[in-house]
Amino acid sequence: MGDMLREYGTSAAIAAAAHLVLFALLLVGLGVPRPTLVPVTGDVEVMEAVVIDQSFFDERERRAQEAEAARQAELRRQQEAAERRRAEEARQEAARREQAERERLEQLAREQARAEEARRQAEAERQARSQAERQAREEAERQAREEAERRAREEAERRAREEAERRAREEAERRAREEAERRAREAEARRQAEREAELRRMLEGEERRRRAEQAGLLDQYLRMIEQRIVRNWARPPSAQPGLNCTVNVRQAPGGTVLDVSIGACNGDAAVRRSIEAAVYRASPLPEPPDPTLFERNLTIIFRPEA
Repeated sequence: MGDMLREYGTSAAIAAAAHLVLFALLLVGLGVPRPTLVPVTGDVEVMEAVVIDQSFFDERERRAQEAEAARQAELRRQQEAAERRRAEEARQEAARREQAERERLEQLAREQARAEEARRQAEAERQARSQAERQAREEAERQAREEAERRAREEAERRAREEAERRAREEAERRAREEAERRAREAEARRQAEREAELRRMLEGEERRRRAEQAGLLDQYLRMIEQRIVRNWARPPSAQPGLNCTVNVRQAPGGTVLDVSIGACNGDAAVRRSIEAAVYRASPLPEPPDPTLFERNLTIIFRPEA
């Protein structure tokens, strides 16, 4: 405000000085000599002359122009000063607003930082409480598990002791029974052994007689099969004298041949195939003289020159 008063006071002083100059010029104009009228008598031709100093008017015009130029210059200066004041005021207002906005943003940032810090602290406290609760819960669960495991171990140990005692009793009873049974079996075995010994003596004589009879019948049976195979054998050109081959035959009841394989044989592959073909052609094989001599798997010695 003081600056404005100083600027406007100076401008007013200059304007007042300019007006004083103009007023002085007007006063000077009033003091210019006027033409004097001299009374004339008679027929005198009177001429009125006015002497005008042109430089006076030029000077007055110049001064007036200078005063107007000074006034216009002062007006422009005042306008420029006013514009500068308005620009400065606008700059100061913008700076003030910028400072206020910056302070507002800084305050907002501080408030947000405080809020974030409070949130972090609250979150940390919440996590700490959650951690403490979780640890307490885990500790309680651990203690409960340990207590349950302890009770389970005690119960298992009690049951194991009871089971061991029961097994011990059962084992003692079992051993007692087994001992009684063993003794009874031994007595019965001795009696049975005596009976079996007597029976074996009886059967051995019968078996010796039966074997003697069956030995001749089995040889006769195998010889019948061999002859049947020889009769169905087509001798290949590669068969050499002294042929001797082991023939394994699997038959069904009734003599039907199911499978043939050649074991040890001094013939070549053609001889082996011819023997296999002869066995299949000999099916069904002869029945044994005694049905008890029937065997599913037979071993025949193939000797066609025998």
